[in-house]
Amino acid sequence: MFLVVGAGKLAKHLNHYLSLLELPFSSWDRSQDPHLIHKKISEASHVLLAISDGAIESFYRKYLAGLDKRVVHFSGAMNVEEVMAAHPLMSFGPELYEQSTYERIHFALSGAVTLNDALPGFPNEFSLLAPEKKALYHAMCVIGGNFPVILWQKMFEEFSKLGIAPDAAKVYLETVLANTLRDPAAALTGPLARKDLQTINKNLEALNGDAFQKIYKSFVEVTS
Repeated sequence: MFLVVGAGKLAKHLNHYLSLLELPFSSWDRSQDPHLIHKKISEASHVLLAISDGAIESFYRKYLAGLDKRVVHFSGAMNVEEVMAAHPLMSFGPELYEQSTYERIHFALSGAVTLNDALPGFPNEFSLLAPEKKALYHAMCVIGGNFPVILWQKMFEEFSKLGIAPDAAKVYLETVLANTLRDPAAALTGPLARKDLQTINKNLEALNGDAFQKIYKSFVEVTS
C-alpha cells in the first residue's frame, strides 16, 4: 500500500499513475484532518513524499523517522539520510497524462538498488545516481528543461511585437527540437555555430538595454 503525501502537481500525477497501474494507495495533504496522517502511515508500506524540497526532511523527522516504512521523495537536488529518492525526469503540467506517457518516464534513483525497492509495481526504466552527483544532475535538468522555456518565452514575446505569428515560431522551434533530439552534437546552427562575429555583434547591438544581451554574450562565450 502506497501513501502519497502532497497536493501539488506531482502528487496529482502520482495518484493518477497509481490508479492506472491499479496499485493500492491512499493520499494525505495538509487540507485533511492532521490526525489522519498517523492512521494512513500505519496502513502503508511505502510513503511517497510529493512535497516541496524544504518540507521533506522535517516531515520525515516528525512523522516517519524510526518507523518500518519505505520512504521515498522525488527531489532531484537534495539528499535526506534514510530516505530513498526517485526523481522523475519529466515535466508535470496541470493536465494528467496517458499511462503510456507515464511508463516512459525515467527515474534517477538514489538510496536504493532498483526502482522496485522504492516504487514496486512501476515498470519504468531507471538510473542509479550517487548522492554527491545529484546537485550536478539537477543543474543539468534545469539547464535543459527550464532555460529553453525562458528563451522561447522571450522569442514569442518579441515576435508578437514584430507582428510575427506564433505558428511561424512553432514550426521553427519544432524543427530545432527535432534536430537536437536526432543529433545533439550537430544540431547547433546560426551565427554561433559559424563563429560569425559580424552577425553576432549586430544581434548584441539590437539587444542594447535588454537583460537578454548578457545571456546572448554568455552563449557566445560557452560556444567559442
